[in-house]
Amino acid sequence: MAAKLEKCELMTANTAVSGAMPIVRKGYVTVDGRLVHYRYAGAGPALVMLHDSPRSSRLHIATMTRLAAQFRVFALDTPGYGGSAPLPDAVPTIAEFGVALEQALEAMGLSYAPLYATHTSAKIALDYAARTNKPSRLILDGLSIPLRAPDADFIAAYMRPFELDDAGAYLAREWTRLRDMLRWFPWFSQTPPNRMAIDARSDAWIADYAIDLLSAGPSYSSAYAAAMRYDPMPALQAVRCPTVIAARTDDVLYASLDRVPADANSALTVVRLPADDRAWYDWLAEAAAGGPDVAPLSQLHGKACYVDLPYGQMLVHRGNVGGGRPLLILEAPTTLHARRWQAAFVDRETIVPELPGYGDSDALPAPSVDALVEAIGVMLDGLGHERVDVVATGFATPIAAAFAAARTDRVGSLVLDGCLGLDDERRAEIAAAICPAIEHDRAGAHLHRIWHMLRDGEAQWPWFDDAPTAHRALSPTLHAEALHPELLAILKQPERYGDATRAAIKRRGDARYPVQPRPTLVFTRDDDPAYSAASAVAATLPHARMVERAPEIAAAAEQARAFLDAPVDRSAANISIKASAA
Repeated sequence: MAAKLEKCELMTANTAVSGAMPIVRKGYVTVDGRLVHYRYAGAGPALVMLHDSPRSSRLHIATMTRLAAQFRVFALDTPGYGGSAPLPDAVPTIAEFGVALEQALEAMGLSYAPLYATHTSAKIALDYAARTNKPSRLILDGLSIPLRAPDADFIAAYMRPFELDDAGAYLAREWTRLRDMLRWFPWFSQTPPNRMAIDARSDAWIADYAIDLLSAGPSYSSAYAAAMRYDPMPALQAVRCPTVIAARTDDVLYASLDRVPADANSALTVVRLPADDRAWYDWLAEAAAGGPDVAPLSQLHGKACYVDLPYGQMLVHRGNVGGGRPLLILEAPTTLHARRWQAAFVDRETIVPELPGYGDSDALPAPSVDALVEAIGVMLDGLGHERVDVVATGFATPIAAAFAAARTDRVGSLVLDGCLGLDDERRAEIAAAICPAIEHDRAGAHLHRIWHMLRDGEAQWPWFDDAPTAHRALSPTLHAEALHPELLAILKQPERYGDATRAAIKRRGDARYPVQPRPTLVFTRDDDPAYSAASAVAATLPHARMVERAPEIAAAAEQARAFLDAPVDRSAANISIKASAA
């Protein structure tokens, strides 16, 4: 097994300034080329937490915050859920999930830490423990022990496939399933006898659940269905590490406690818990006590990495790590085009950050172009890169220009794909409308609002202007596989996702593209409103070249590659490219 850790830590503290609430941070571990995402918090003996399906480690954020004073808590995303890549098998078994868990814990040095698991993950953890005689202590909170063999038709109906479609109809399907799962069991049998007697969920809870459901996407049923098919009784009889099987009185799996074979296996202990949060926290802290301390995590970098910054973390997507001078690719407010630019540059290392406030990157306390420039510099320090070339598109072009001007020693060449021409009146109008706060809607309308905002942005500039003068000339990206991750990223920070974009727009015209000495390729398109300032910007730069941008990103990447790879003559006011730029 090849395993390594992806951690980019500039700060070792897991808390903010003294006396502040503990910070829950995030990281990745790579096992045989597959990314596993996790959260961690606190200091002290280790405790590992697993979630149910279709949730992720988000489920445990509040618990981690509360336990961080006593433990260094790690919460892993099951493969296919949250930020973890799915297993290769299209229909994986609980045994396969157990092996994947073993690999992840081994890579993180947590094989013998107490392991807490709930519902779906209880079966994964049990199978792993019965096979390996690890961990030092197993805590299963809500273990399903069915009375009879699973019904294949029931599983097929309950686990209806999650299927993306380019029209966005899947959003209505999945939102309706989510709402019905909170009313009926099974959710597809909407009859009075099947109505569940549970308390209403808050909008915040539903919003978190929706993020996890949509993050799982097509992997929604993988561990969920595997758990339904899995009989835990053989593993319960075989497990040898100390194992606690518990449930609260309000847990739908409480009745399964009666079927735990504690009399046949001395390693098993049954605990019946009241429906009380404080009692549950106290019980978990006591049950998990005595775990091993863990060494600091390695700071190796792979395809995805969180860089710790003074205010939080920035998520970076990387390609071809170690392949020549890195190419930093910036986009705001999304990474929709940046990831396609990244895919076009397979022969050199590429860096695509989720800018602060977007997706899984924490927001800046006071967003501005200068603060973004500082954050990007610290991010590159964390990755160990002193010098990069930069490609920026759309609303990120002013940020890239400011970075090149302020950090002349760190930027080789610069490519600007879409320079903004905004007078003060237009600037204020667009800044106010470009990234509206997305308010949660119990009917799911907010999902469709984001979906169509993304699609509209591919057809017109700005996205909310459908006049003929706003029509785009570039080939749009409208397939669901590309739009879905961006929708998710906006859902994660519905009020802050536009921070970088608004900061770029608010930059005054004379400061938006400062004069800087870098060789600069300025893409132009007279027929596309997103390039309205290209000629004016190029005229102010001493080493600029203008090229008409190809409609497709793959072709535009070849134009950029010719510019970035060509030797340059800096003696002239204009860059002289010694190779074809088209």
